[in-house]
Amino acid sequence: MKLYHWLYMLLAFTACQSKTEQHEHHHGGAAKVVAEIDSVGQLEQEILAIHDSIMPQMSELMRLKKTVSAKIEATKDEAVKKGGLAVSGELEQADQAMMSWMNQYNGDTLKKLQPAQAMAYLRDQHGKVTEMRRTMHTSIDHAKAYVQP
Repeated sequence: MKLYHWLYMLLAFTACQSKTEQHEHHHGGAAKVVAEIDSVGQLEQEILAIHDSIMPQMSELMRLKKTVSAKIEATKDEAVKKGGLAVSGELEQADQAMMSWMNQYNGDTLKKLQPAQAMAYLRDQHGKVTEMRRTMHTSIDHAKAYVQP
């Protein structure tokens, strides 16, 4: 199962790397407010840019998962274990958020929708990808703080 997960991550990372090359025009993260974006293409590019900026952090997240697990196993201090388990849960939640978002996002559907429906779908997706980014950054920050000596 772990091998399958790693293969999936490698495939997703490789796919996202090629998307990054295709989407050279980066909108500067969340600097643009969704309400200011008035075209389906612009909003889709913004969403993909957010995703593409987070994807490279998946390898760091996986590394931190291992490091946190090792620290949990090595300690006898129950408070340290409890903190580690909380951090481990956050990392798992961030990992699952990325996997869930990638599985449910369907950019191909946009061509079949009316512009108003496509914008509604993309605004919803923008909220989801922005929350995923927040979850990812928070969990990584907490994990880094936990593993510091």
